[in-house]
Amino acid sequence: MHGPALIDAAYALLLVVVASVVEYLYFWPRFRADAAADRPGARMRAYRRIVIGEWAFALAALAIWRVHARPWSVLGFASPSGWRAVVGLTIGLAGLGLVTLQLWSVLRLSPERRVAARPQLGALGFMLPRTRSELSWFLIVSATAGFCEELLYRGYLPWFFAPWLGTAGAMTLAVLIFGISHIYQGRAGVVKATIAGAVMAALVLVSGSLVPAMILHGLIDASGGIVGYLLLRDHPTVRPTMPLASPSIGLAVVEQSLTDDLQRPRSL
Repeated sequence: MHGPALIDAAYALLLVVVASVVEYLYFWPRFRADAAADRPGARMRAYRRIVIGEWAFALAALAIWRVHARPWSVLGFASPSGWRAVVGLTIGLAGLGLVTLQLWSVLRLSPERRVAARPQLGALGFMLPRTRSELSWFLIVSATAGFCEELLYRGYLPWFFAPWLGTAGAMTLAVLIFGISHIYQGRAGVVKATIAGAVMAALVLVSGSLVPAMILHGLIDASGGIVGYLLLRDHPTVRPTMPLASPSIGLAVVEQSLTDDLQRPRSL
């Protein structure tokens, strides 16, 4: 099979450089400003743009792949088998368990505790859903990110860089690019995205397929949106109290739930 062609280089440049610059200088600052000004429909418009943009890049990549008649298995569209399937399923179930625990912990919180936990959302609070309509679109964004971002950053880009860097080196570079693409979230966001990308990359390498990573990625993003909705939706009878002291919303919620259980009086 032939390696990357000129169109692949042009596509990679457009994805890695041009799209990232446009997002950093235009899309995310505008989204943040519109959300801060509480402009009607700000999040809905941003969600639609994200979905359209990511699918445009994903479909372009698939079209390039199809035109050059490359095997889909090379891109990562393969069914895991044998021990790879077992490992992929185990990691996927573990991720699903953590997501379920996080959602269950938030659901157990009282409205007062949910309001108190809002500061733990940090710099990402502006983009999380507040209404059911926004939540519905955020779930679409999550499914889109699960498919499209794994296709591009754990499938297409590693394949593109592999002739020069080898499989491991190409995947490592793609993980770094994925992390840097989240620079709009600040330094902490870049670090977290890089770690998440590394986990997804390891899952792809071990399972030999993009499918488990796509599913896990979508579930994690959807969980974050649901947690944000549960914390940020209006509670008109509740006034904000002191925030929980924890760097992570997931850990903060679990920690607070366990503390409440220990402090709650037990009946004999």
